[in-house]
Amino acid sequence: MPDKIGVAFVGCTHPHIFARLQLLSAESDVALVGCYDPDEHLVAALHDQYGLRPYASPQELLDQPGVRLVVVEGWDPANPVYVREAVKRQQAVLLEKPGAPNLAEMRALVGDVRGQLVPFQVGYMLRFSPAIARARDILQAGVLGPITLARCHAATPVGGSREVWQSLPGDQGGLVYTDGCHMAELIVHLFGMPQRVKGTVLKLPAGPTVLAHGFKQDTLSGLGKTVEMPLGGLLYEDVGAAVLEYDDKLVTFDITAWEAQPWVEAWQIEIYGADGTLYVGLVPPWYKLYVRNAKLGYSVGWHSWSGLGASSVGNSLMVDDNYTAEVQHMLRRVRTWDTDNAAWLAEAEGVIAILDAIYRSSQQNDSVVL
Repeated sequence: MPDKIGVAFVGCTHPHIFARLQLLSAESDVALVGCYDPDEHLVAALHDQYGLRPYASPQELLDQPGVRLVVVEGWDPANPVYVREAVKRQQAVLLEKPGAPNLAEMRALVGDVRGQLVPFQVGYMLRFSPAIARARDILQAGVLGPITLARCHAATPVGGSREVWQSLPGDQGGLVYTDGCHMAELIVHLFGMPQRVKGTVLKLPAGPTVLAHGFKQDTLSGLGKTVEMPLGGLLYEDVGAAVLEYDDKLVTFDITAWEAQPWVEAWQIEIYGADGTLYVGLVPPWYKLYVRNAKLGYSVGWHSWSGLGASSVGNSLMVDDNYTAEVQHMLRRVRTWDTDNAAWLAEAEGVIAILDAIYRSSQQNDSVVL
């Protein structure tokens, strides 16, 4: 154990745990120490299916010899507590997005982590998409020229926002908060923080019956099942949209709870520059680039690229390039004990600040200055 990276799973409710668990268990220098969750049925299943030893409390688990990395996959209101227990023991943390149930708690958590010499990052695996890496290269090279507009679309598939992770009491909101955070993080990652946000969210009454494919009743529901449900009538919002104002561009963001495609498949980022246009998809990864003026090896006309990825009801829960690159990045930071968390902490807070501004703007019917 002392020669290995001991990994503890504290909070195990989010389905993203399974891809990360699979990847970590395959590493020769990683030892899975155990898990904690207040749901005894859940931790018993993790023990039976994955060999994770259950512990009676977070403290008992984190005090085990050799624990160097803590993967936090609990409910949003509980996760900041778990993170604080880990960092005060000088243990690295990979924290499930969005990381906290609201902006005040995220700011408090960021303040507590900032002074600790531990590797820390939030589990925004989509930022590790090979399509995003290529998009960043294109943007940083200036291939598009001056950018004036970007459009960013996200969604949960039909029924996805009725699952508990998008309808969690105690969170600031629903899909705009719990899944929109992925797209907000990509916006910050690609464009930085906006100066002003104008947002709106809409909650629909229960409407016509629709079929939800892959609906997950709980963490252990596998890839889910097909169920009937009314469209609308969610705990929180059904659709949301925002305009993010920068000094030199507008970035629009929209998200729906009732999309036909599987998770993430129809998510898209469109970027419009004076010298080119870039369309980016995430799962499966792809991009299409139009170049008006040849630059840096890109000839005039259309260029395209596509990578491998699942196209199925459970595509966001399967090991892919996104999860793989995320876990490898985290492990490199742990192996070298890279404690430079400045960018991660800024983005963790910035994402929630944008989402908070969308909700406040909708309530106030006015723009919110960041």
